[in-house]
Amino acid sequence: MIKIVTGYSEKGGSTSAFIDLTNELNKRGYDTTFYGPHNFHIGKCKSDMLNNIVIKENDILICHFLQLPNRPPAKKVILHCHEKWWFKVGEVKQYWDEVVFLHDAHREYHNDYKGEYSIIPNIKPDLKPIEKNELELIAGIIGAIEDRKQTHKSIQRAMADGCTKIKLFGHISDQPYYEKYVVPVLTDEVELIGYTNDKQVIYDSIGRVYHSSKGEVACLVKDECYLTNTKFFGNEETENKVSELTNNEIINKWIKLFGL
Repeated sequence: MIKIVTGYSEKGGSTSAFIDLTNELNKRGYDTTFYGPHNFHIGKCKSDMLNNIVIKENDILICHFLQLPNRPPAKKVILHCHEKWWFKVGEVKQYWDEVVFLHDAHREYHNDYKGEYSIIPNIKPDLKPIEKNELELIAGIIGAIEDRKQTHKSIQRAMADGCTKIKLFGHISDQPYYEKYVVPVLTDEVELIGYTNDKQVIYDSIGRVYHSSKGEVACLVKDECYLTNTKFFGNEETENKVSELTNNEIINKWIKLFGL
């Protein structure tokens, strides 16, 4: 069995990426379960809570956002990194056989890590493009409302560009930040919608996205904009190229890494 184990399974980009990876592997006949400490992932893929995991010697283990004292007793242990400064791989005691980074710039950021690694991008979600002529000046800001995402700066940028409507798609994960920085820039044109499960509904309702994060690795929102014919306005944190690999090619990289 393949077991994906994370220290964070609440709403967020890495959780969505692991849900998609779990579903793609199972679709191709590789028995995969996603384990996490929060219940957001439950029911969205083959999943369970972290405290229910039992690791067996023939398992392939994909670990994320965990610092473990020793190598788990599995056939292969892979660290799948989705972070920058908030999880510095080179400073973590190595309990894995190999690391997976998301792209070359991500690997370069963690260049103090000297061990084995592979580069595999995230699975692409199943999203479709539509014509957006009438949505040109309707902006979306997608992601958790928190200091790291700098939601208020995205609002200000969208306003400065003349957007007639700004929709906030994300849960408030930092209430003090929200009250101090976001509430003062809320207007009749800025609508707090909250977290929305159906991404197609999100992208069918907007023509552009603003992203101002001060800590981003492989921006899933940028990938989703590319797939849905949505204009993307990012910053220096989101300059990574959108991967051109198909999901089949991405899964084949994983299977090769597993040694299956």
